[in-house]
Amino acid sequence: MKKNLFSLLCLFSLLLIPLNSFAGMNFIAGLNPGVFLYSPDADGHRVSDGRISEEIDGYISNIATLNAGIGWEAPQYFLDLTGNIGYLYNSSFTGMVYGGDIALRLKLPSEVMTLGPHVGIMAYDMDWDGETDVSLSDTTGFVAGLCFTAGTKPFSFAASLDYFDASFDVESGNNAVRNEELDISGIVLQLGVIFRF
Repeated sequence: MKKNLFSLLCLFSLLLIPLNSFAGMNFIAGLNPGVFLYSPDADGHRVSDGRISEEIDGYISNIATLNAGIGWEAPQYFLDLTGNIGYLYNSSFTGMVYGGDIALRLKLPSEVMTLGPHVGIMAYDMDWDGETDVSLSDTTGFVAGLCFTAGTKPFSFAASLDYFDASFDVESGNNAVRNEELDISGIVLQLGVIFRF
């Protein structure tokens, strides 16, 4: 369902692009070393394998991502379509993150700043890092929010404030043990840089 929604958003975004704006197509690369995820339901979440029990201590996870894609420039906005790869880490679980994102960046009167909505889909491949013998299922989630840039066209600082939705099944080799789903949904602050070539 979420993958179908993302595909429809990609198609819809392409329909917004005037034909004469394809001349303004550029390559985009970005780095987000500071992605801070606040997950209010994660703190205190307990897992067990039937022998050992552990609980997550803390609300914050960090993600660092590399992004690349294409963008189109029109007189009033930039429309960016990017893919990303990253690494999520906190005190209890870590793993790889893969995704895609669409951002509509409206040019503000200053000519050096943009503001607009973005939406993305993310796939997670997480490992439990504690002593408990459990694993986390692969999952797909989404992120949506408001993005802001400040700088020049070739180089700008970027930030976004987003809602983030993702949860994992906690699986144990002991079938008698039932663990509750781990929900890491919450608020995300993303900080990074964008290059346009």
